[in-house]
Amino acid sequence: MPNQFDSRLSRDIMRNVKRITRVWAGRISVVAALLLFWGVALWRLGAPSFWYDELFNVNLILGHDLSGMFTVLRTQQPYPPLYYLFLKGWAALLGARPYAPGLEPGSGLEFLLRFPSVLAGVLSLALLFPLGRRLHISGARFLPWLLAVHPVFLWYARDARMYALWVLLTLAAIYALMAQRRWLWWGAAPAALLTHYFALSPLAGAATVAFFTGNLNPPSRTGARPCWLIHLATLGAPFLFLLVWILVALRVALGFQSFGTGSPPDGATFMGIAGPDLLTARVFLEPLGQALNPWWAYGVLGLALVGLMLRAWKAPSRGGICLGAAILGAAATFIGWQLRPVQHVRYLIWLLPLLAPGLAGLVSTLCGRRRAAARGTLAVLGLLVFLWGARQSQAFMTAARTVWYPDFRDTVRLLNERALPGDSGIAVAAHGAEIFTAYRSPVTFVPGPTIGERMQPETAARLASVQRGSGGRVWTLLYQDEAVDPGQVLIGTLEAAGGYRVEMGYSRELRLYAYALPQAASLLPLAPQHPLESTFEGGVALRGWSLHREERLVAVYLFWELLAPQTEAWMGAVHLAPNAASAPTVQRDKVALSDYWTLPDLPVGEIIPDRYEMVIPVDLPAGTYQLFALLYAPDSGQRLPLTTGVDRLYLGDFVWQ
Repeated sequence: MPNQFDSRLSRDIMRNVKRITRVWAGRISVVAALLLFWGVALWRLGAPSFWYDELFNVNLILGHDLSGMFTVLRTQQPYPPLYYLFLKGWAALLGARPYAPGLEPGSGLEFLLRFPSVLAGVLSLALLFPLGRRLHISGARFLPWLLAVHPVFLWYARDARMYALWVLLTLAAIYALMAQRRWLWWGAAPAALLTHYFALSPLAGAATVAFFTGNLNPPSRTGARPCWLIHLATLGAPFLFLLVWILVALRVALGFQSFGTGSPPDGATFMGIAGPDLLTARVFLEPLGQALNPWWAYGVLGLALVGLMLRAWKAPSRGGICLGAAILGAAATFIGWQLRPVQHVRYLIWLLPLLAPGLAGLVSTLCGRRRAAARGTLAVLGLLVFLWGARQSQAFMTAARTVWYPDFRDTVRLLNERALPGDSGIAVAAHGAEIFTAYRSPVTFVPGPTIGERMQPETAARLASVQRGSGGRVWTLLYQDEAVDPGQVLIGTLEAAGGYRVEMGYSRELRLYAYALPQAASLLPLAPQHPLESTFEGGVALRGWSLHREERLVAVYLFWELLAPQTEAWMGAVHLAPNAASAPTVQRDKVALSDYWTLPDLPVGEIIPDRYEMVIPVDLPAGTYQLFALLYAPDSGQRLPLTTGVDRLYLGDFVWQ
């Protein structure tokens, strides 16, 4: 008997030792993944310049008081208020302040405002472990390793935007449904919905499944069947907070116009975003030449969804909620993009931490009761994903941020170092002036037209005259200006008054020019130097043209007038040729007026300037050349004839020497 007792005791001790070892090994694995992510995410966090969306946040929290911030969110920008309230409080608590690049040292503003996103990323990774355990995934300890250095997860965890917080709150709300934590659901779900409108998609999907599986359904005290109305109210209460906010911000919620809005995505485009863009970071790695073959992403996506389905089949009340959030949430997002085409991987970032348990769940299901095999397989999988993620994340974290975005800070530094007393500036489009809330400058900039407006010659002349009043040079900050000044009327107004560029700065699509003007310059609305009365078939008239030359840069303005509404977005072109029978030596072709303001978008009867820039080759022989203007169909290249029968219009001679 003593030997049998001792043997049983030894076995119990060994089982407890193994259990404790397994528990601590799991904790150590999770903590190690979190510490690794923490270190990588904080590395040079404040080094890159803010990009524009971050600058918008800075302008909102540092450039407005609380009342002004709410006014912007209610009437101008399509974002709920929670993240901005948090960020404004965080900035006030830590004393975040703007600074003037080139004139004073940095204030740490970039690091301070990006840090909350890193913290949200750490908590999201930590939440993957209990979520995996709720799904009965053997080796759930390795889940954080699947995302610890994932390029997409890291990108948004290092961004002073709401996406990392949105992921955390959405994941917490889904976990609350799985774990039957009513108060956590009532806290996390409203917070997620008030962080981003698209949180509605995954949470509505998860809540729909929870309604049918009975999650969060309070038991009846009398033992009778629980009331479905109470269950519906329990699940639906958080969505009332979003409804109230939408009613408060109804104007912008229904009528917002985005600069980046395109055409609604088809199924293939959506799958490209959910697959290669999200899972293998194609959108960020392709400019670096390091994107994987997209079929890797499609394969991983398919396996992860199969894993979620298997978990849902085994445990509908847990796995079904994850599957509902993923499938129904993605479907709802796709439908939302049909109504408002703002498709981008950032709006599917919440899907990434749901697909990770799906992939791990597939391994766990295939291994069945062989838990050691499941843990070993997941450890190898986590190592492989970690090695791939580390290599790709190193590539994008060490690359210049200008691969993706302009360097606003360096542009303001250039402005500050070269500005002279009396200088003033104009920002086109208007939101470009928001840059100066974060990065200060002694040069005062006034905003030009806003998105949805179009620069008129009279407006350009008025803005230039006001800024010229101080007698100094006029700086132009051009960012997304093609959306509001498609014909580059402002630049043409300054050039027509005798202005010429004396300072220039370029950073991707951001352009900074300083124009020196003669003392007696007269800033008048832009008009043709050479009037014309020529008409193309279909009701497009050319009322004149102008030419401005600075060394090898030649800018030709064509002045269009629509005599009838247009249905075709014609391409416009200016050709420089030796003679009428020759092919063009230099040419500039583009959509007339721009991709954002095509001829069908323009009113009848308005004379509209349209700029065509050509750079003369250094080896062009001196001589007299001829300038021609034409319109043609973008698809076929078929030229639109004039009413005289010719297919291109002779403008005049150009002398090059």
